[in-house]
Amino acid sequence: MPRPRQLDLLDRPSGRTAIITASGFVLDLAAPDADGLPVEDIARALAYQPRWCGATRQFYSVAEHSVLVSHLVPDDFAYHGLWHDCVEAISGDWPSPLKVHLGRDMLRRKLAPLEAAFERRFGFRGHLIEVKKADLVAMATELRDLLPPAWMDWGHLPPPHPEPIRPIGPDAAFALFMQRHAALRHQAEAPGGPV
Repeated sequence: MPRPRQLDLLDRPSGRTAIITASGFVLDLAAPDADGLPVEDIARALAYQPRWCGATRQFYSVAEHSVLVSHLVPDDFAYHGLWHDCVEAISGDWPSPLKVHLGRDMLRRKLAPLEAAFERRFGFRGHLIEVKKADLVAMATELRDLLPPAWMDWGHLPPPHPEPIRPIGPDAAFALFMQRHAALRHQAEAPGGPV
């Protein structure tokens, strides 16, 4: 994969506030600008990022989860569903109980500039109710199919999707995410057309 050119980086960002992606793209968290960030970098990071802190019986990635959500939403929201967790390519998949423990509002404030940069770059809308509903169905389905039984109250979750999840591993998840992106990118709302 060719290294993206970032001519806007006249001042070298600090290694304490910037992240390097798989292609060599430098994302400065102090002033996030995702222009030019390759889709492949996000897909790869999500494909290698485990859901549920790695507690699933087989490896199951955020990329697989994202593709599932893109199929569970109404068709007009599929692209937004695919990209709903893309910030986890940088932050990792923080489980909801940890977010509650640390403070959801604080985390949202801190991640908002990064999410906005990704929304501009890839042309999706975040925090849509249709996507959140599908995300909860995906979570219920993952609990049923991938996690060990646990004595916990999951009353806030809807019923799972009837079709079972069969994890495919990181390399196949990367390819699956890229295929789904190619099929949906016409729905992107980015200035200048599809990503």
